[in-house]
Amino acid sequence: MVIEQNQIGILFKKIKTLKKKEIILYLIVSIILITGVVPIFHNYNWYDTTIVKIKTVENSLSEESKESSAKEKYFNQVVIGVIMNGDYLGQNVFLQNKYSSSGVLDEKYKAREEVFIKIDSVDNGKITGSIIGFKRDKYMAVLLALFILFLFMITKKKAFFTFISLTANIAVLCYALNLNHKGHNIWVISICLALFFTFFSLILISGLKKKTFAAILSTLISLSFTMILFKIFMVFTQGVDYTYMGYIAGQNYLSDLFLSQILIGGLGAIMDIAITEASAINELVDINSKISIKDLISSGREVGHDIMGTMINIMLFTYICGIIPLIILKMKNNIELHTIIIWQVPMELYGFMIGSIGILLTIPISLTVSIIVFKKLRRSI
Repeated sequence: MVIEQNQIGILFKKIKTLKKKEIILYLIVSIILITGVVPIFHNYNWYDTTIVKIKTVENSLSEESKESSAKEKYFNQVVIGVIMNGDYLGQNVFLQNKYSSSGVLDEKYKAREEVFIKIDSVDNGKITGSIIGFKRDKYMAVLLALFILFLFMITKKKAFFTFISLTANIAVLCYALNLNHKGHNIWVISICLALFFTFFSLILISGLKKKTFAAILSTLISLSFTMILFKIFMVFTQGVDYTYMGYIAGQNYLSDLFLSQILIGGLGAIMDIAITEASAINELVDINSKISIKDLISSGREVGHDIMGTMINIMLFTYICGIIPLIILKMKNNIELHTIIIWQVPMELYGFMIGSIGILLTIPISLTVSIIVFKKLRRSI
């Protein structure tokens, strides 16, 4: 009895020590993040563009809206603000802005907000200008800091590797877009990106393990089969009408552009399923090395069925979220929803369906690859 009480006491001490270490870690991370965020609120000198902090705003209905019975109303704003950087630092500036009730193509500004402006004239000390847009970097900095803090609180040690992976992926993506801007083929670049994202992300987060190798192999095979099926579909049908793409300006290789969107868009969900299946099969084999292949297939299918629905829904949300404002705007202009779906969003529907097919293919492919890696190869070794 005394021994059990001592063991319980030791366990509580370990828990307290662990909590203290976690609290210290969170405090250190919080201090670092606050130190990084605070300067963003006062970084006016980092910009060449003139920044203004709005002091007062006067709103009034425009003359054309007073005389019109249309639902869409337009308003005028007389804005007075103080310049926060540049040659006219500390001086007042007078701005005018026009915004609509829908706010689709314009903004309504309020006091204490910060905006970028272009100075139009300086006459006898009176400065006038026009607003270019919001200064949003401080809000982004706060969100990024909260994201990093929650990442450390939830994933602890893996947070560092996750953040490094995310940062590297963004940097490589920006570099790839710059290569495309210089004339390199977008489809070739996207294939290289898919390979980099797959290898780098999975190895960095999961480590050099068998399950990582199985997930990488499953991801690449699933992506290949998905893109091959789509190419076959394009050959034996009339293909895709790329005039529905909302970003065709200046592009003369729309097929490659759309294929790239499908490849990168479906990569995340396919990687997720592949690593989940690999981890599940790995755990089952580690717990019971004599488990039958039939039981592994049954368990792997159950795991696949559990995550299949959520992954397909994620794919739907990924492709649809960007066009929600367009759908709402057109419905407000009395365009029927089915008309919008048929004529305005077919490319998003193509992407969703192809990505969903990729998700469905990944389940049996990753299950087969994982069983071969963890069961067959283990037995042969």
